[in-house]
Amino acid sequence: MDLVVGDLMTSPVISAHEDMTVKELIGLLQDNQISGVPVVNASGNLVGVVSITDLISLGAGIETVPEISESDFHTSPAMDGLSRASGLFEPEEELLDRPVGGLMSPNVITATEQTPVGEIADTMVTHRIHRIIIVREDVAVGIVSITDILRTLRDRFLARR
Repeated sequence: MDLVVGDLMTSPVISAHEDMTVKELIGLLQDNQISGVPVVNASGNLVGVVSITDLISLGAGIETVPEISESDFHTSPAMDGLSRASGLFEPEEELLDRPVGGLMSPNVITATEQTPVGEIADTMVTHRIHRIIIVREDVAVGIVSITDILRTLRDRFLARR
């Protein structure tokens, strides 16, 4: 039996509303120890993604949104230390009140729960991203990260020993 995304995705999904402020987003990411979230509209439909990379760009005064903006799902101590030491999470005060919808990348690579895991892995390598948002009728229902795939492969390997 082939493994599909629904077998290993993380659910429920922590998401940001497009009207959430940058300040609220920073709190959401820190509180959940994650580095990116799907962005939803008032109807709960997926409209974009925002990541720590977007916040670092904002703090550095770079406001162009990359075509695809994804980073690893969990923050690392190294990134946390770098951001505090360099002041990267201290954008100008007026930027903290900006809505996330203006900062997010609208170009989101998604998959469904029935997508084979091998296809997801290929997409991650091809697009150089670390997680893919899993949708059901334009609603984010899960996330699959590189860590999820590696954990599943490890568990299957260990089970065969």
